[in-house]
Amino acid sequence: MAKPSEFGCAGPLLMTLIFLALNFYWSGGVVSNAVAAEPSPSGSGGRFTGRFDVVALVSGLDTPWDLSWGPDGAIWFTERKGTVSRLDLVTGKTSLVGRMDVREVSESGLMGMAFHPDFALHPFVYLVYSYEWGDGIGNRLARWRYDGSGLRNEEILQDGIPGAPNHNGSRLAVGKDRLLYMTTGDTQRSSLAEDRASLAGKVLRFTLEGKPAPDNPYNNPVYSYGHRNPQGIVFHPVTGDLYITEHGPADNDEVNRVVRGGNFGWPKVRGFCDGDVRGEKAYCETHRVVEPMAVWTPTVAPAGVDFYGADLVPGWKGSLLFTTLKGQALYRLVLSSDGKRVVGQESYLKGQFGRLRDVLVGHGGEIYLATSNRDGRAWPGAGDDRILRLKPRLTD
Repeated sequence: MAKPSEFGCAGPLLMTLIFLALNFYWSGGVVSNAVAAEPSPSGSGGRFTGRFDVVALVSGLDTPWDLSWGPDGAIWFTERKGTVSRLDLVTGKTSLVGRMDVREVSESGLMGMAFHPDFALHPFVYLVYSYEWGDGIGNRLARWRYDGSGLRNEEILQDGIPGAPNHNGSRLAVGKDRLLYMTTGDTQRSSLAEDRASLAGKVLRFTLEGKPAPDNPYNNPVYSYGHRNPQGIVFHPVTGDLYITEHGPADNDEVNRVVRGGNFGWPKVRGFCDGDVRGEKAYCETHRVVEPMAVWTPTVAPAGVDFYGADLVPGWKGSLLFTTLKGQALYRLVLSSDGKRVVGQESYLKGQFGRLRDVLVGHGGEIYLATSNRDGRAWPGAGDDRILRLKPRLTD
């Protein structure tokens, strides 16, 4: 798990000095310019310089978790404490649209969000949050109706999803098939991930009314299994492929392309079927384990993910972007032409803004990030947490 010691062996005094230095750059709203390891080629308007013009749009947030484009053109975002807000990019104003009682302990609380694809006719907002369940924590999928000013009339779609202080997963996305996909973590009980009767450690698939999708492989909400803690989800807009980011233990963070009925191996398999865990190769052979597209050891704690389909930086078009918590960076994965393999990667912003929870690609190619420095595993700076806007800087 990510802890303050991940910054290295620096003590609190040194970390305070670092954040004071960062706050100097944060003054006046212009945050910083980040240097990339390698500039990417651009087919029009020059080359990407490896730098961004960065502006803090919102500050003083409490662990923003999910950034999503609302049907109204605003950025909607959740905070783990239980609030849903919208950021109007025209006026720059943030307004509260919903508040709910949640069980916020360590990683639990209000998490993923998605919208009904026919929002004008069915103005439903789907949310996942943690609640008190007996003596422990459960996770719940619910939807609210948006009346133009706020969220009303909660409708619980799936109760009793196993929860815990950590490893809750809980990202949401609606696919081209008009079905709702949800990631769940193993709730620190790894055996649940391979139990197809459990909703923990899975990708779940529901109808928009909250019923298990009719062609799910196991006659329940389970779409794939053997996941540890998937905290990012996105669809390829052309192929329809589903990608998730997933936390490993002390090794083998993953990006996976999810397939129907797939067994992704946890806890018997970590990363590739390469034998770095005893008995791993034999398990892979007998259980037809789906291997990841990419892995990271040491771990970086991958979180939110989005697809870059804009033309602002043509060298990036068709890439996956994801944020990292422990790694404190924005990663770009170059995909093969069919979207099924990772053929290259770059990272940006290393350590400049602390832990990064989510990423959202703008319609013009700009990038929005949510920091996560108030999640109990970092030293927050003045203004944390923030929503940042990054505009890639091109040569003339």
